[in-house]
Amino acid sequence: MTPALALEAVMTHPRYGELIEQLRALAPTHVVDQVDAATADALHITTTTGRHALGVDHVTPTTVEQTPGWLRLGLLDTFTAWLAGKASTCRHAPDPHRPQPVIAAAWRPGVITCGQCIHLTALPRGSDRDRTCDACGRVCAGVEHGDGIYPGMVQFGPLIYHYGTCGDCRSAFTTDTGPTSATESAQQRQPRGAGRVRPRGQRGRGRGKGGRR
Repeated sequence: MTPALALEAVMTHPRYGELIEQLRALAPTHVVDQVDAATADALHITTTTGRHALGVDHVTPTTVEQTPGWLRLGLLDTFTAWLAGKASTCRHAPDPHRPQPVIAAAWRPGVITCGQCIHLTALPRGSDRDRTCDACGRVCAGVEHGDGIYPGMVQFGPLIYHYGTCGDCRSAFTTDTGPTSATESAQQRQPRGAGRVRPRGQRGRGRGKGGRR
């Protein structure tokens, strides 16, 4: 079993909440405070970026079970690789032992950056990779043809994980309380770059989020 699958199993256990509370009680107070502060900062980034880049004014709390498998496992795989020191990072080398908001993207597996280096997740504008759905792998025709990519993000603790889906795969998260939150853009009818909310073109350039919008 991979670390990501092991973490998924723990998070879907009915007593997961109790385990977290026990771990928080055992951990040094300063460590808990640092993680909580980084998580709060990540949520603020998610909300602010979602509002300005995606045109969405709320974050939807969600649980692991309510998050699509492809998105959940991609996020957890990147997160556990970072914890194990196996992820590629930006030159600022964000360290899980020094909690801070960090950025990752579904289309850059195993890459973690600080907030200053989100440009490292960018894809060439209009390229096939930029128009590829992270869920099904289909290359969309483009928003100008009514077939664009919808950008979204999921926050898990200090990690802000970006993704993009085609119209058919656009995730339908169920509102609830849970350890993750997500943001997803509204439908875009204008050509890419013509409006504030846009299906992904330049994905990674306009996103610095956390939570789902």
